[in-house]
Amino acid sequence: MASSLRGKGSQKQDQVKDKGDNLKQLTLKQVSCSPAVTDDSTHDSGSRILEELEKMRKDNQEGHTQTQLSLTRLETAFKGLKDEVINLEKRTTEVEDRISANEDTVKRHEQAIRHLLQRDMHLTVRCEDMENRLRRNNLRIYRVPEGSEGKDVKLFVQELLKSALQLPPEMNINIERAHRALTARPKNPDAAPRSLIVKFLDYSVKEAILRKAWEQKKVMYKEGQIYLDHDFSPELQKKRSHVRDAVKQLRTKNIRARCIFPAQLRVALEDGEKTYQTMSDAQPVLEKMGVKVRVDERERLEAELSRRGWSTAGARAWSGPQTRSYAGIESFFTTKE
Repeated sequence: MASSLRGKGSQKQDQVKDKGDNLKQLTLKQVSCSPAVTDDSTHDSGSRILEELEKMRKDNQEGHTQTQLSLTRLETAFKGLKDEVINLEKRTTEVEDRISANEDTVKRHEQAIRHLLQRDMHLTVRCEDMENRLRRNNLRIYRVPEGSEGKDVKLFVQELLKSALQLPPEMNINIERAHRALTARPKNPDAAPRSLIVKFLDYSVKEAILRKAWEQKKVMYKEGQIYLDHDFSPELQKKRSHVRDAVKQLRTKNIRARCIFPAQLRVALEDGEKTYQTMSDAQPVLEKMGVKVRVDERERLEAELSRRGWSTAGARAWSGPQTRSYAGIESFFTTKE
């Protein structure tokens, strides 16, 4: 662009110069061809030539000045553009460095989160296992009407079990305590009553009573059927409810299925029986059979982490990565220089 402006300025100057030369030659030619011209006419012609030359000189100077101003403005603009390009290069380099550092930090944080999730899952499994072990002597009785237990729940349960299960009179049940489930009493009279929780001193007595109830199949109390079952933790009860829901849907399709401890689904398929550890594992097969499966977000996360090589089968079968110390966890969040 600068060279173009310089070329235009010099071209203009050349044109003015050529014009002056042509005018000068033309004037001299006229003078030489007219020897009879007087001195006054020669003087007037010379004055006009001088005026024309002065005018051309002035135009030439103005054109040169404008060209210099244009070149100065152009150089200033180029200098500004050069500074902006340099600043943009610096900022681009800085942004790239920051993005690279952030990617490294995000990667370390992701590793730390995965490790903490793994530890959380491991500890949750162990806590649930311990809680269910503490409940091994407990028995839950469902569908007993509210208020029928009176003030002495322990005595009521003893009489209920002996009469409903036809236990021998000499059998010592050895109940340590009994009470309703620790939830609010339902205000709706048509709602299901709270379950009765019974703790036995002897685990074998509880197992014998439960087997007797399962053998009898129908346990009645005041013309209503009641149910006896193990006392599981709330988390395990939730998982078992999902499995039982799938079992009901499969049985309506004439497919044999059952829930086995702790919350596993066993289905009779064409190639034989198959056991699924979690409902997330059974979901693809059950959906092909037209069975709707309920899987909570935690179980989905456990299944995803298990596919990445983490095991959550239980505390005794734990085979995940070795635990890290707090210093090791902190190193995940430390920015590397």
